[in-house]
Amino acid sequence: MELQKLLEVIQVQRHDFLNHLQVISGCLQLNKADRVQEYIRQVIADMRVMSQTARLEIPEVALALLVGINEAAKYQMEVALTVDSKMDECAVPGTVAGLALEYVWSCFLGNLFPPGMGKRSLTLRFAESREKYTVCLGSRASNIGDFLLLKKCLAPVREHLHKHGGESNVNLTGENLEILLEFPRKRAENGQTKGTDKLSGG
Repeated sequence: MELQKLLEVIQVQRHDFLNHLQVISGCLQLNKADRVQEYIRQVIADMRVMSQTARLEIPEVALALLVGINEAAKYQMEVALTVDSKMDECAVPGTVAGLALEYVWSCFLGNLFPPGMGKRSLTLRFAESREKYTVCLGSRASNIGDFLLLKKCLAPVREHLHKHGGESNVNLTGENLEILLEFPRKRAENGQTKGTDKLSGG
């Protein structure tokens, strides 16, 4: 990952923080206490969404997620994030998993159509099962200019993940586009997938 992009994330967060303070200060000077409360609630809601990145226990994946969200904002792309997994037992090396997510962001944003279109949205969910972890990026198919070009762009991700038992797929169903990344869980010495008992309630 380019350090410059990580520095951009830090700079954007710093700018947003200072902007929040200025807005709150301005409202207080105008004696608009109700507006301050409303604004703080909005900021807290936004922070709760971003704080989900801290649940991920693979630093490279968390960083790729933060950078990707920042890059998406440049395209006026709103991200609805759901993190339902820590990915703490991922069998794929962190550097590989992080690069895979970073590459997905790059291919998706690089194939947006038209580039200058107004605000759009995508969903990004981190989930898990007994056997694997899944990252699913979903969006409207109309946001992509050329589906076949996107699929070709993502081919190296699939090839790279295959070397570590992972998988990558691009699905187009009607107006819905999904990019899936699958990472196997680590296995214990007895050959069973680690975390199975925890997930099954045993």
